[in-house]
Amino acid sequence: MVAADDDTAKDQELADALQSVKDQLVYKANQIKNEKRWVREVTKIIEAYVKKARRVNAHIRGMQAEVKNLFRKKKQIENMIVQRKLEMKLKVAKKDLDTVKEAMKNVSKKQQAFTKSQTDIQMTISAMSNELGKLRGEPLESSESGSGSSFSGSGSFSGSSSSSGSHSSSSSSSSSHSY
Repeated sequence: MVAADDDTAKDQELADALQSVKDQLVYKANQIKNEKRWVREVTKIIEAYVKKARRVNAHIRGMQAEVKNLFRKKKQIENMIVQRKLEMKLKVAKKDLDTVKEAMKNVSKKQQAFTKSQTDIQMTISAMSNELGKLRGEPLESSESGSGSSFSGSGSFSGSSSSSGSHSSSSSSSSSHSY
């Protein structure tokens, strides 16, 4: 019965080999299943990240548009600030211009007053010269020749020609009576 023992040992070896192959098949099948599951989950994660990346990129484009709008608003506000400053400077410049115009008017009025005063003084001098000439018995000079054209009028005299002229002629008349 030696042959029977060899057959059982071979059957046992084959059964063990078969069991070993079956175990390896189950192990490898489980490993493949686990790897496929891992690939599916990684693919889901990658798809989620791709979707997330797309959403983030869309959000970035939206924020860039907002930043553009904010820069536009910033520029508008800066322009308004500059505009207000220029308006204030323009108001000051207009006030300065009005002040200069008013000063020019006053200078013109003063110049007219000085010219009138000079004319009045020249008339008064002429009248006084005529009165003095009458008192001295000199022949009468015309009012134009005795107007004192050499008088520069640099002094600050004021008065009107009618009051100065009539006053001085009456005062010189009255002074002639007092001699």
